[in-house]
Amino acid sequence: MKFRAVITDTLCMRELLDIVTTFSRINRNIAINIQPSKVIIQIEGEVEAGQCLWCEIDASNRNGFFSEFVMDGVDAEHNQIYLMAATSNLVQALSYTRNNTMDYVKMKLVKTDVACLEVEMSGIVHNESDIMNPKVQHQIPVTVVPRSEWGNFDLPLDMVYDLTVMLPSVKSLKGLMDKKKNMSPSVTIYATLAGELSLVVETDVVTVASHFKGLQCARAKPPDGGETEPEQETLEAACKVDAKKLSTLLESVDFCETKMIANIKNEHLLKIKFEMREHVFMNFILPAVDFE
Repeated sequence: MKFRAVITDTLCMRELLDIVTTFSRINRNIAINIQPSKVIIQIEGEVEAGQCLWCEIDASNRNGFFSEFVMDGVDAEHNQIYLMAATSNLVQALSYTRNNTMDYVKMKLVKTDVACLEVEMSGIVHNESDIMNPKVQHQIPVTVVPRSEWGNFDLPLDMVYDLTVMLPSVKSLKGLMDKKKNMSPSVTIYATLAGELSLVVETDVVTVASHFKGLQCARAKPPDGGETEPEQETLEAACKVDAKKLSTLLESVDFCETKMIANIKNEHLLKIKFEMREHVFMNFILPAVDFE
């Protein structure tokens, strides 16, 4: 197996740090799936619980996120690599990119006493009154996931959603959910084709709703890009989800300049897509709760 990737764009370096930081606030470990055309980062062990958080980074364009990308998987038939790593170690290794100008960040799978993901970078580092240009190198222990366990990390198949709506900013939703999670264990996300979005919590005493209007909204298209059947079209959709899990995601997101899109499968599923740049996005799926 072989893996080597280089990032030379400063914004991409910081975006990778933001992505890993977001994951670190939700779980201590992440799975890294390296494929010939993309890298998938996902939370360990959530798929079976119905919820799932993962980030896809396109690796096919040398003018995109990675300026260099080379990998050889287990074999020709299974040309992939799955690694398990501690998020705190990755955050620490990449933290130099937040406040310093780096010429490059190089990641490489190496074998010492144990398998390691080597993170190397070089650039201008400000240290109190000194300005240095060192080469910084971290070797992060990783676990190479055997082929027999790859099925544990299968991502959910895409489905036909009812409505797609552009969400307000992370900041505005974060403040609302911070309050609503303490009022009720669940929150209902309600959207209409007219561009209205409501976040509703209900208790035995009171119902509290927050409303947004004028949002971009459309009927969601099937995963294959086809057209929705006329009899399947809908003007509204709602999904009741775990309030604390949604709030935790919004509190954990470390990037505010991003486009957030919600796909709602009525009474079944909520999927939030964070589009950071072209071909770099993060998905979060929450199943419906208490819909009877």
